[in-house]
Amino acid sequence: MLNLDWATIAFQIVNFLVLTGALYYFVLRPIMGRVRERRAEKREMMEEIREDRQEAERLRNQLEERLSEAEEEADEIVTKAQKRAEAQRQEMLEEVEEEIERMLVDARADVQQMRKKTVDEFHDELIEAMMDISAEVIGQAAPPELHNKLVEQLADRIWEMGQEEMERVRAFRQSLGERTPTARVTTPRPLSSEQQGELARTFTALADRNVDIQVKTDPSLAAGVRVRIGDIVVDSSIAGRLEDLREQASKALEKRLSDEQSESE
Repeated sequence: MLNLDWATIAFQIVNFLVLTGALYYFVLRPIMGRVRERRAEKREMMEEIREDRQEAERLRNQLEERLSEAEEEADEIVTKAQKRAEAQRQEMLEEVEEEIERMLVDARADVQQMRKKTVDEFHDELIEAMMDISAEVIGQAAPPELHNKLVEQLADRIWEMGQEEMERVRAFRQSLGERTPTARVTTPRPLSSEQQGELARTFTALADRNVDIQVKTDPSLAAGVRVRIGDIVVDSSIAGRLEDLREQASKALEKRLSDEQSESE
């Protein structure tokens, strides 16, 4: 028959319970506490991770939104820049066109001016040549009587001046002061002693004092005589009359060209 030692069994049971209690309080309980703490930490960490993920998702959405806005702004900036560039290009084109138009207007004006100048010079040269030829022909064909008649006309013109233009004569006499004036006479043909004497008396009466006479021969006058005494010039030569005719012809021709230009415009 099995002989059991109940006291030993009870002692063993008590020891087991004490050991179990000790293990629970000193080993298992702290471990379970640590496990609970780790679980709580894990939950907090998971919560933080979840919050971080939510924050990351929010930041990602914000970033995508900002990127979208930046793309729209960039597109708007590019569009505005293109519009400004197109406006500037159009403005530059208009300025270039205006400058070209101004250059064309200036060029047409220059061409017109050059044409007018060339025509005027040609007409002036033509008229001048005609006057020179006329003076030479008249000089060769004019009889001495014509020359003498023109010399007489000059003397008569000076006498008329002394009677009709007294203000001018008085101003001329005052301008002489105390000096003796010199009458510079230009003639295509030599003057006779009678003609020189007549001119000397005429000039003396005009100046109201003695006058020196200097005579110079110039065949281009054709016939007649030209006199300068002080600031008074009296011309009865054929060349002088042809010069007056040349000026009249130039003015008439210039007026005609101006009228034709106005009609063409």
